[in-house]
Amino acid sequence: MKTTLIKRIITLFAIIGILSISKGSAQTCEWRLGSQTYSSLDPDGAGPATGSATFTLQIRATSGTIPNIGVTTTGFSYQSLKTMVPTTPGCAIVTSPANITVSPEFSSAGFLYETVNQCNSVNVNTGTQIFDRTAAGSMISSASTGITLTTTFKDAFTVTLWTLGTSYPQGGYVMINSGSGGAPGGIGSYGIFDNVGGDFITNSLTYTAPLALGGALPVLFTKFGANCSSNGTVISWATAQEANSRRFDIEKSNDGNSWKTIGTVAAAGNSSINKNYQQLDLDGGTAFYRIKQIDKDGQYIYTIVERTNCQVKNIKSAIYPVPAKDILNVVIKSDRSIRTQLLIFDMQGKMVKKMDAPIIAGNNNFRINLSGLVSGDYLIRTNDATIMMNKVFTIVK
Repeated sequence: MKTTLIKRIITLFAIIGILSISKGSAQTCEWRLGSQTYSSLDPDGAGPATGSATFTLQIRATSGTIPNIGVTTTGFSYQSLKTMVPTTPGCAIVTSPANITVSPEFSSAGFLYETVNQCNSVNVNTGTQIFDRTAAGSMISSASTGITLTTTFKDAFTVTLWTLGTSYPQGGYVMINSGSGGAPGGIGSYGIFDNVGGDFITNSLTYTAPLALGGALPVLFTKFGANCSSNGTVISWATAQEANSRRFDIEKSNDGNSWKTIGTVAAAGNSSINKNYQQLDLDGGTAFYRIKQIDKDGQYIYTIVERTNCQVKNIKSAIYPVPAKDILNVVIKSDRSIRTQLLIFDMQGKMVKKMDAPIIAGNNNFRINLSGLVSGDYLIRTNDATIMMNKVFTIVK
């Protein structure tokens, strides 16, 4: 076992030394930090810590499968004014540190987290946060087969840090750089390697949108996803509680680095029940998505980042959800500005709802309040014949 592990470490350094030769694998990978938890229980008595937080490194292939992954060299960055490494192991350089637990799937594949230094000094500005400490090490498998990556995220290891703050986010933020050749914020010594010396470009989804560590979230997200539909990309999210929340900005990026807001949805404000939200992106395409939740006092947090590849045909308008209950969302894609109205008719031809809809060039999103309308089938159209909309939908109360 020990001899095999030494051979694996020697192989690791050989791999890193030939990155420039082996780069060019057709497949790429992604990793992110997620599954954050927080406890306000004081872990060190009279010490500086105010609580503890955990998060998990998650890895996947962006397409297909990648077998025989045997080595990953990776780490995470944090803010030393807000969080610290637990006193065991502290800042020592150790193998399999007590505060980092390899996931059951990786552990059963023979992986250990090797020679980890959790207190490297750095100065990294991601555009939203500044980080001054990095923990880095190597995940090495003693097995000849390693692990197979698919397009579903796999948990690699879970980290526990002690928080130092008293207000949210008590532990500040954590982020992960991309690997060599990846984006954004690539580090040449970071990467994912198979057992025959091939390495895979690895992009980071937790760089420009770092992960917040803490409790008493102003908004507790229970779901966030971006999925393909016949009309484009459906971005959906849900909350279990909201406090002082103003709105959600839906942000999109083509490269995971430069972001633009493609839609805004009003938040519940204050809520202790489950709330579900959706936004449709008619343009779709290969893109990254995230939600920026903004409080009434201007503070904000980001969700994790989701990546999709949704090819869209020439859709001019769409409605969702179908069937509808209280709200009907209408999306219209136009090449010019038009002043029109959205009209809803019952099946007897009677107009039961009307809404002004000033349309600008590009994507337009409208929300129609369906309160007062009974269950049944309805028709929605506009009073402008140039807009392709004549859709039947159902209301279910």
